[in-house]
Amino acid sequence: MPANNLAVPLLRTKFHRPPIDANHIHRPSLLERLNHHRHRPLTLISAAAGYGKSTLASDWLESVDVPGAWVTLDENDNDPRYFLAYFLAAVQSIFPDAARKTHTLLKASNLPPVATLARTLINELDQIEEEFILVLDDYHTISDKTVHGLIAKLLQHPPAPLSLVLSSRVDPPLPLARFRARGQMVEIRVRDLRFSPV
Repeated sequence: MPANNLAVPLLRTKFHRPPIDANHIHRPSLLERLNHHRHRPLTLISAAAGYGKSTLASDWLESVDVPGAWVTLDENDNDPRYFLAYFLAAVQSIFPDAARKTHTLLKASNLPPVATLARTLINELDQIEEEFILVLDDYHTISDKTVHGLIAKLLQHPPAPLSLVLSSRVDPPLPLARFRARGQMVEIRVRDLRFSPV
């Protein structure tokens, strides 16, 4: 994981996706659906606790043929600086030289406006030459409007290589209807995650 200049170091364990247990029941139809729509900028896995959102996302990253990165979010990531630090570190775990300008902006004593951060990040992610998946797990822990604004701007003009996965217990306050209307999003919900009776 790249070094960071924050007062508190990043927790390396937040980049570890949940392991897939040997007794895990694979969901081939859902994995096929995720793969079929992989080129859409946003995948939203939204359901209450216990429906296997994180397990499905982890299983997908294990089975898919493109690089993937993972961040498990928590309430401390409502600071835009920390959120973006984890976001960048996850991307740089796959592409170490990516997003250097955005990383420099992050180290400034005062963060630039979210529009500046988003434009810089979008441009740098768009320069990555390989498709990749980034999972932001437990996105429901995020309540900061600046963080939501950054994600919304990122998805408004999405960089081509990025497939962003948000796993959340509730729908995030993003313009989901717009993404849905534009065909930019695939959704996995309770009805999809619920097992059929044997």
